Amino acid sequence: MKVKNVFTIAIGIMVLSGILLMTACTNDKKVADQEQHSGAHAVTDSSGKEILSLTDQDEKHANIRIDSVRTKSMAEFSTVLGTANFDQRKITVITSRIRGRLDKLFVRNPQQYIKEGEPIYAIYSEELIAYENELLTAIQMKAGPSDLQASFDQIIEAAKRKLFLLGLTNFQIEQIEKSGVALPLITFYSPVSGTLTELPVSEGQYVEEGTAMFRIADMSRLWIEAQMYVSELKWLDGRAAIHAEFDALPGEVFKVVPVFDNPSLEADSKISLVRFQVENLSNKLRPGMMAYINIKRNEKKTLVIPKSSIVVGEMISAWVKTAKGTYENRMIQLGIQNKKEVEVLSGLKEGELIVTNGAYLLNSALILKKGTGMPGMEGMDM
Repeated sequence: MKVKNVFTIAIGIMVLSGILLMTACTNDKKVADQEQHSGAHAVTDSSGKEILSLTDQDEKHANIRIDSVRTKSMAEFSTVLGTANFDQRKITVITSRIRGRLDKLFVRNPQQYIKEGEPIYAIYSEELIAYENELLTAIQMKAGPSDLQASFDQIIEAAKRKLFLLGLTNFQIEQIEKSGVALPLITFYSPVSGTLTELPVSEGQYVEEGTAMFRIADMSRLWIEAQMYVSELKWLDGRAAIHAEFDALPGEVFKVVPVFDNPSLEADSKISLVRFQVENLSNKLRPGMMAYINIKRNEKKTLVIPKSSIVVGEMISAWVKTAKGTYENRMIQLGIQNKKEVEVLSGLKEGELIVTNGAYLLNSALILKKGTGMPGMEGMDM
């Protein structure tokens, strides 16, 4: 009876061992299949190139996207913040040419547009009335019998010229001649067209000769004033294409031209004031508007890749797809760049396929694989 029990136990142990062995083999096969389908392989070839192999599933999970290295025209772009302002060369200050009382202001509102020849003020001036009477007296004396007709002609012309220089028009002078009466109020007209920006006087005010009364700006052309570092001034060498955009006018682009950069700097300052000229014929721009000045420079035809392809570490590199599921980490040298693209001076050839999305994931996978100390061994899944 004891022998039978021992035999039964031995048979049970053999069966259990077989089951465990079969289970272990099955699990090993599943692990091997899983590693075969989702594991990344990293190797370093004889030339020192670091190569990473991925399965289709890994590429899908990493969202790998590919683009080709191209030869195309590219340029550097820089943006400078500025503010629109009046072109000081297009501002006219109208002053009083004679002493008197401002009897009437025809223009009262700052930002009001004034046309050339439009009446802007009327003045009562005893001095001006005296000059008018001087003209009338000379005309009356010429009308009487005298041998000094030629002299009176000269006096009359001199009196007319004096009134003309004081701001009266030829039509106003003719009116004085025809009426034979000095005008108590003389209306003055704007010599320019533009926008009234300052009105420092008021009706009834007495003004002296030379008193500033109106400040009129021609807004058909404005300045954009910006501050630039001294090291950036070389961008304005005449070869750059410069345009401006305004927050208030989205989608519209204006060509601008640099007209001034401050020849001197404040103490311990690295900033220079720069002015750009912009045409405003449509009158859409207003002083005070914020502007973005875009400077396009160093345009050339060269080898270009998207900026998203760059991996910055100890060295600058990019991932190149050399075959199905195979990626090579390539050291590259960069040239000029803008917001989207970068020039490649060495390390890549035209037509090669580079990773534009997922490059840092590939880099991380390579670092993990190298960290195991056994290149080519399956490790952590991506």
